[in-house]
Amino acid sequence: MSFDPFNELGGGSALRLDDGQQDDYCLPVASHSPETERLDYIHDVYKYHAGNIPAEVAAFLNNGARREILDVGCGTGKWALEMIEAYPNIIVTGVDLAHPPITVFPENFKFEIHDVTKGQEYADNTFDVVHVRDIHAGMPDYHTMLTECVRVLRPSGYLLVKEIEWIPRLPNGGNAEERFPAICQESFRDALIERSLDPMVGIHLAEYINNVSGLCDIKHTRHMVPMTPWSDDPILKYTGRMTQLAMSILGGTIRIMLLDHGESDPDGRYAAGIEELKDLSGEPIWFFGSVIARKQGELGDPSEFQDQDQDQMEERQEDEG
Repeated sequence: MSFDPFNELGGGSALRLDDGQQDDYCLPVASHSPETERLDYIHDVYKYHAGNIPAEVAAFLNNGARREILDVGCGTGKWALEMIEAYPNIIVTGVDLAHPPITVFPENFKFEIHDVTKGQEYADNTFDVVHVRDIHAGMPDYHTMLTECVRVLRPSGYLLVKEIEWIPRLPNGGNAEERFPAICQESFRDALIERSLDPMVGIHLAEYINNVSGLCDIKHTRHMVPMTPWSDDPILKYTGRMTQLAMSILGGTIRIMLLDHGESDPDGRYAAGIEELKDLSGEPIWFFGSVIARKQGELGDPSEFQDQDQDQMEERQEDEG
């Protein structure tokens, strides 16, 4: 796997390359500004609305035992860095297609370049928590990805998933397409479908999770977020501003994908969308879904799995060899 993190095609949108070919994700690397900024803005939105982790997982990590966490598609690494600061007893393994914008990694944060569309490179029962967030735009088989996440979870370990819904709405149930025609255009969703990707993962997240074997205690929550800082509530006002800032960057992020899809003027269309979002009276909103679930089975001491993990890893390496 080779990457060109500073490919300036498409107005500075840095795309990830696999042997000279654009990979399925088709968005800039997280280490390339302004994509770093966009991802960090959205990170704050998720954190302020749903927390980095649910309360039951926080209690689980606060019991003093060493716990292993896998962050699938870790992006800028901001979630992992905040987690190890809050829970010094954990070890986070972050995986992504390209290196995050981190120059020095803490001892308990390991990063590995890995294409999770090809499965997880870990033995069964390796991690106590698996965290997945906003990776559907590069995941042609979302069900298999979730199945692999469950496989590498230890019995009674936690699976945490968050995914965005790509449909702007109005809080009063009004017609968002009439009020915001530019930001409601379906070009991006159509471009994802053209690449055999499902843009509706966020909307159907509960269904995806329910169809994965081996999970129990599933809880699904749907979170409403302002797209602009129109609310008087301090948190909603802040996350609305973060969304507005992220949206101002998204046009460059998806520019090449839209051009590949055949859109003649993605820049003009997106500029029109930004103008729409300057009017705070419209009160547009978006949603994301979050899921917490546990792997079936009894929770054990992580040390009980170490020998088993090593044996399984050696078997997988022999099979691949």
